Amino acid sequence: MTHQTNPGLEKRDDRTFSSPVALAFVRTVVARRRISEAEARKIYLDYLNRTQPGADAPAARGMT
Repeated sequence: MTHQTNPGLEKRDDRTFSSPVALAFVRTVVARRRISEAEARKIYLDYLNRTQPGADAPAARGMT
């Protein structure tokens, strides 16, 4: 069985990690936590996914 990747996700990663802020984050996490670059990128992507606008839309509109 071959492992197939989603080309859309690869393109998103290229755009995401072309940002100087994203690259600085990854370098800092790799240096401080002594983890791989792939793990640091996953941490960054998890952070972005958690902070997406509208993720908690009712709270953002004042409806708690």
